[in-house]
Amino acid sequence: MIRVLLVDDSPSVRAVLRRFFAKTPDIEVVGEATDGAQAVQAVVDYQPHVVVMDIQMPVMDGYLATERIMAVRPTPIVVLSSRANRNQMQTAFEAIKRGALEVLPKPEDTPSWQQLAESLPETVRAVAEAQAKPPWRPRKRPGGAPPPQPALAPDNAAPKELRWVAIGASTGGPAAIREFLDEVPADAPVSFLIVQHIAAGFELGFVDWLNKEFPLDVRLAQDGETPRPGAVRLAPGGCHLLLAPGGVLRLDTETPARRGHRPSCDELFLSCAESCPREVAGVIMTGMGSDGAEGLLALRKAGGLTLAQDETSSVIFGMPRVALERGAAEVALPPRDLARALVRLWPSRKEER
Repeated sequence: MIRVLLVDDSPSVRAVLRRFFAKTPDIEVVGEATDGAQAVQAVVDYQPHVVVMDIQMPVMDGYLATERIMAVRPTPIVVLSSRANRNQMQTAFEAIKRGALEVLPKPEDTPSWQQLAESLPETVRAVAEAQAKPPWRPRKRPGGAPPPQPALAPDNAAPKELRWVAIGASTGGPAAIREFLDEVPADAPVSFLIVQHIAAGFELGFVDWLNKEFPLDVRLAQDGETPRPGAVRLAPGGCHLLLAPGGVLRLDTETPARRGHRPSCDELFLSCAESCPREVAGVIMTGMGSDGAEGLLALRKAGGLTLAQDETSSVIFGMPRVALERGAAEVALPPRDLARALVRLWPSRKEER
């Protein structure tokens, strides 16, 4: 049984969330709190597996409560935040910086409540189960021999040709991407393309947060643009982000969702494999499911460099696990180490000139 603590100053919101979980035989609401200060004490008292918490609350907001909980008794936290206020969305991502795992939209109409009724229990299960799973081990080779230690080098490609870093992530991705970009110099000679599975409407909040954190040009991608070196472009909601020949970005709203996702990590990696694989490093990060594995494998076979986030640093070792098991990536490292490894491979400004 998954034990959940609800934290929200609105009695009606807590009542609706209770009804959601009353329909799930594997999830139990063990306690409630009306502000962040109560939440910190309730985590100690009830020892929940997951905390579902609002951001805007009296006494202590969700941002500070997250920080205190992670200091007192680290517990997976799912944040509920409004999409109507960009400042509030930034605060939600600040909570992620302090240890929260996921941001979901606080409903503002009936359809939104219906969506949350499906997405919230699924997210709670995923983060709870990820904490309980035994460590993943690579499959043994015939005869019981351990797998060889891979070299950090693209298949049949020269490292100095690297011009693009394509990143795919889902649950836990914002924090992992932040750690990755924290190791990227402001004068990076490569451009970054990111597909982050995120609730519709939070893309701008994520962009605002990253812009606040780093001296990088972070924006939502636009159809037809050719990003300069050092640019970071995120896929907008409802669009597949594609890299076309000549370094031109395309936003595809016609191709259906892949495995329920649009934007899809697979679509980004597949487009890189078709357009300029020897200039691309593909990175798959934390998240549920298998999105990205197929495209990453195609990129590797085409001569691109492919990497995955390791299990220890992943909130949910789903997407990276599948990529590693299918041979789409052989190198698995924490986000900061992934970035440091790529920095050693990309061309210097002197080489560019």
